[in-house]
Amino acid sequence: MGSLINLSVGHLEIDWGKNSVFTDHSSLFQPTDLAKVPYYYVDEKNPHIGDEGGHNLVCEFKDGLSKPLAQVVERINLLGYTSTYARREFEFLSRVNDFDPQKFRFDQLAEALATVDVASMSADYGEGGEDFGKFFRRCLFDRLRLESIVDDPSYVRFDAAEGMENLSAYTVLQLLGQNPSACGLSVTWQFADVKDGGWVRRDRFAKTLEPSKRFLIVTEGSSDAEIIRHAFRLLKPHLADFFDFVDMNEGYPFSGTGNLYNFTKGLISISVQNDVIILYDNDAEGVSSFNRTIKLNVPTNMRILKLPDLPEFRNFKTIGPSGEHRADINGRAAAIECYLDVGAAAVVRWNNYNRELGTYQGELVGKGDAGKAFYKVSDPGADYDLSKVTAIVEMITAECIAMREAAQLADLETQFLTDEE
Repeated sequence: MGSLINLSVGHLEIDWGKNSVFTDHSSLFQPTDLAKVPYYYVDEKNPHIGDEGGHNLVCEFKDGLSKPLAQVVERINLLGYTSTYARREFEFLSRVNDFDPQKFRFDQLAEALATVDVASMSADYGEGGEDFGKFFRRCLFDRLRLESIVDDPSYVRFDAAEGMENLSAYTVLQLLGQNPSACGLSVTWQFADVKDGGWVRRDRFAKTLEPSKRFLIVTEGSSDAEIIRHAFRLLKPHLADFFDFVDMNEGYPFSGTGNLYNFTKGLISISVQNDVIILYDNDAEGVSSFNRTIKLNVPTNMRILKLPDLPEFRNFKTIGPSGEHRADINGRAAAIECYLDVGAAAVVRWNNYNRELGTYQGELVGKGDAGKAFYKVSDPGADYDLSKVTAIVEMITAECIAMREAAQLADLETQFLTDEE
């Protein structure tokens, strides 16, 4: 029989393999997700129960990886397997396998996975290790109650099922992420049997994210990099391992205010293979360099960003030669420290004049102290306003998802066009 490895949500099996032949799902997890997870086996002493030939199961807890479904879906998005990808994959499968998309639509599959009661499912799937098309026809069709959703149940069970053979586990997980009964469940990867059977070493599973799946974030300075790194650890620790950082103050070969611009030109010239985010401050110098950089021939694996404009900055206390005034600091003085909890008394001091933009550059007074206070925050529930730095994290995450989604969609189209030929 060999040893089986399964990827599951509750009792619903999403993917499986045997011995050394399986899909590597380590990117869905972090090494800290190692836990004791349930494994279900047929009770050899009493294998059959009931008139329907079901199996009497026993449960054992062994090493595996486990992460909440909602967090796994966020990781899937950063890998590019978004809801848009899920729909496109289904459409390609219907075309390549020549089943009628009017008789079995993506929306019907999405409805089935969004409404099935995953928590109440039985763990008994009978034979294991079969292809997804057969598994869909024999098990999932009934368990998802597709007969009550589709117009032609027989067609979907037998004809469209063949098209489901190549449906990716990540599309299934993406759709299950919309299911209220599944949102409280964890995704588990039960690898112990193939590891104990000597097929694969343990470090194949609980490991750090591969460099090819991470994003390189390049900032103007070390404070920007450290603040963003700490923000991800606070707000999205389940995604923090996706991001590596480079700042322009450490070991950088150029000098002057155009560091990040010059570095970006260098990355473009060498056709860097990493997925890269170039991030400028939202002050006069940052906006000026941002405007220059977006005119470059930027490749698809690179995004040029600046810190977001925020309503909170439209009426900010400032001080200059003419005294104190309230002013809009978006695009003029909103360096990254302004996105921290600086309090109502915070003030920006105007200094250098930027001729290109026709405005003064400003700087937060006491920005070093603001950074130190932020680094001391270890709990997102603490009495500290994280709303503005959350906007940065969400902007970066959304841009990374969009970049990776575009790449996966391009790969998907190439793959299925090749299959059609």
